[in-house]
Parts: sequence; structure tokens; C-alpha cells
Amino acid sequence: MRPLLLLSAALCVTGLAIAPIANAQSAKPALYTDAQTTAGAQVYASSCAACHGTQLEGVAAPALKGAAFGEMAAAQSLTVATLLEVIVNTMPQSEPGSLKPEEYAAVTAYILQQNGYPAGTAALAAGAAGTKDAKITP
Repeated sequence: MRPLLLLSAALCVTGLAIAPIANAQSAKPALYTDAQTTAGAQVYASSCAACHGTQLEGVAAPALKGAAFGEMAAAQSLTVATLLEVIVNTMPQSEPGSLKPEEYAAVTAYILQQNGYPAGTAALAAGAAGTKDAKITP
């Protein structure tokens, strides 16, 4: 009995028992398909890159990946659903609402992919399962 307690204490002290829990909580959900990112990259290049930069680094408009984007997303408590909603309602700045719903979803999928989110089997769409709870974490 005593060796088992020592082993349990050692695991907790080294973080081995805690690490799987932390990794499970920080895992990014798969909320889009590979096909969407391919389409999204094309739409982004033609409709977004002039302001947000070819590498999403931000030029005349905010960055859409990296530390600056992460700070903005955290400050605004952005979820995938709210990110998609903001993009649909405000972009492109010169003609908000001018893209098709599937183009907005594809651009959002591309932004997620560029921020380390994995592809899945279900396409991203407004109201899709999991989008309201998925916080943006670059």
C-alpha cells in the first residue's frame, strides 16, 4: 500500500497525472473540412489579403493569426461562431455581406487552419455543432 501512495504522489508532483487532463482541455476541435480550407485560401487571397496580409499578419486591418490575433480573440472572448458572425456581418469592409455563405465559412475555416485547428469530416457552417463553445485560441 505504501509504495502505491509514493508512486501516486510522485506522479502528481511531476505532473504526469495532470498532463493528460490539461492536454484534453487545450485540444482544438475539428470544425471544418480540408476542402473548405482550400476554397477559403482562394477567397481569402482575393477578398481579404489586401487588408489582412497574405500571411494573415495584418496590414491595414488586424492580424488573423499569431499573438496579436490571440490577444484580440481572448479580450473579446471570441468563439468560432462569433468569429464567423463578425466576418459575415462586416467583411469585406468595402462590401460587407457580398460573399456567399459558403465563402464566409471557407474563409473562417482557412483562418482556423492557419491558427492550428485540425480539419475534420463535417463542414463549417453558421450554427454548426460545437462552434458556440469553441474559443479561438491561436
